[in-house]
Amino acid sequence: MSRSRHAIQPDLAAWPATREAGFQRLNSFLPRAGACYARSRNFDRGAGQHEAVSCLSPYLRHGLLEEPDVLLPVIARHGREAAAKFVDEVFWRTYFRGWMAHHPEIWRRYASSVQEAMDQRRATPALDRALTAAEQGQTGMPAFDHWAQELLATGYLHNHARMWFASIWIFTLRLPWVLGADWFLRQLMDGDPASNTLGWRWVAGLHTRGKTYLARRDNILRFTDGRLDPGPNLAREALALEDAPAQRETLQLPPALSAPPLAEAWLVTDEFCGSLPDAGDSLRLGLACDKQLAAARGERAARFSAAALRQAVEANADGGNQIFETVDGLLSSPLVEGWQELHCWSAPFGPVAQQLDQLEVALAAQGRRLVRWTRAHDARAWPHARRGFFGLKKRIPALLDALEQGVPGSA
Repeated sequence: MSRSRHAIQPDLAAWPATREAGFQRLNSFLPRAGACYARSRNFDRGAGQHEAVSCLSPYLRHGLLEEPDVLLPVIARHGREAAAKFVDEVFWRTYFRGWMAHHPEIWRRYASSVQEAMDQRRATPALDRALTAAEQGQTGMPAFDHWAQELLATGYLHNHARMWFASIWIFTLRLPWVLGADWFLRQLMDGDPASNTLGWRWVAGLHTRGKTYLARRDNILRFTDGRLDPGPNLAREALALEDAPAQRETLQLPPALSAPPLAEAWLVTDEFCGSLPDAGDSLRLGLACDKQLAAARGERAARFSAAALRQAVEANADGGNQIFETVDGLLSSPLVEGWQELHCWSAPFGPVAQQLDQLEVALAAQGRRLVRWTRAHDARAWPHARRGFFGLKKRIPALLDALEQGVPGSA
């Protein structure tokens, strides 16, 4: 099978997993976050050439930067009107996470479907060969293979390339969408349970029921400046996949805070590695991501996640702070002795949510509590993410007012 003629070299750009590096990347992008972003954001110019977009998603995904950290300086620099496209893209991430918080059953259904599809893959040699070719960038479709190789080498893809890739995976190669989403989640440094899952569902016609995304040759040629050609064999139609409707649950968020409280013990997960209580005497315990996910993570994604968690916990001189690979490992450590409450930022869905639920039950059996908190931005925005993006979009001006005025979050 043919290989892409555009070879991807690893380590084209450094991605330090620190809050400081996130702010450096933000400050570098700020001049281009207004009209330039609106004009150029759809162009994929290749690994190491993504200057038209912010490349902040790994930092937002791990909480090294939070939405207000990004929104406020962009608006201060460009004003709301000129920055509207970029502001919308930041709120798309907020929307997907809020929508999933209203529909956590979708994550549970997705996780179950991945396991079923994995079983089918193991039992079907032809399917396994097709999936392996797609994952290794050896399908013979030049543009698709190029993106697969870029993702493997760098842990990152331009958002437009992600849409093209998912569309070709689903409608041209006719591979199970859940395995494409699972592969993305494992490889991407910014692999987010909500944005990734719902992005694939949107392409497949499952999120906005019946509305699919069809990758077209002319569109790919235009927005890669003719650099990549998908070949002549793209699917000519994209019929929406079938799935049971999403069931919305009552959104019950823990109390909202703009900043984490001081607590005798604070749990850090790889979703929230930036906003932490001032050190003081607070014990910081890290809980690494779900073992099953970590086992098959791409090198870039695993390295970024581990480094983000490590810098957040910041083991002190006496070794009091520590990262644990499992809930059981945390509970069996001498460090858990002497405190009654362990505080953390809440995650209402995904692998971290499953870990927190397990930890809460285990602590309760010991007569202790896991105290969860909701970030103020999420508490303000998520109640408006029940249905389509427009429900949140029309609230953006009021949400920005609250950000600029420092209004505490409330659901």
